[in-house]
Amino acid sequence: MSRPKTLDRIAAVVRERLERDSTGLLNEPLAIGSLDVGQAIGDPAPFTDFALQRGEERLVEARFLNARGQAFTSFPSAWKGTLGELLDLPLEEDCSRAFFIAGVNAVGRYLGWGGKTVHCKDASPKLCGEKMGARLSDELGARGRVAIVGYQPAILKGLTGALGPERVCVTDLNPENIGRSVCGVTVLDGEKDLERAAAWCDAALVTGSTLSNGTIDALLDAFSGKRIVFFGTTIAVPAELLGFERLCFEAE
Repeated sequence: MSRPKTLDRIAAVVRERLERDSTGLLNEPLAIGSLDVGQAIGDPAPFTDFALQRGEERLVEARFLNARGQAFTSFPSAWKGTLGELLDLPLEEDCSRAFFIAGVNAVGRYLGWGGKTVHCKDASPKLCGEKMGARLSDELGARGRVAIVGYQPAILKGLTGALGPERVCVTDLNPENIGRSVCGVTVLDGEKDLERAAAWCDAALVTGSTLSNGTIDALLDAFSGKRIVFFGTTIAVPAELLGFERLCFEAE
């Protein structure tokens, strides 16, 4: 996969800020490891089909001084090094992208660049979905339509409950999800059906995991001219650095 341009922009902003304000931190150590399901999301009943629960994705967590930051990945592993070494990781590689993003979230949390960098757990995902539905229903009015990019069961339930299934579509890249009917909505193919979803919707609600899986540039192009709202902790600090809209109600 080619190097995502959006990640290059993030890396440039991080370097600029550190050179201007915090050059002494480049030699500070970071430790990054993967979390198990309980550590990452707890028991989000009544939902049983989060990607974390099915083992399709894992959260990696970076610790920098007294701050934590996370990122989703399909290639969990561990890494240790300095902040300076983190900024030199090869972002063409999936695993390195996750380390870089988790590290940026932790460093940005420590420096006050952004917050809500730790995934919500237990009953909080359900509450987040309900808040997401209420917020977008209020902002989009009686006819606004939303395309969710990245199947997330609590958010899908929250949006269909608030807007009605006829005003929601969802795309995903996982073949096991594509074609399923959930909450009255059929999950579309995240590659083949993306342009159709973009043309249909008034706003896109996009998982921050697109940053770590390398698809964010294509999605920004596909939904150009539409309102794009990111959700989730993966894109927490990057969204602040680049001025992206993000909603994440229950993260820590």
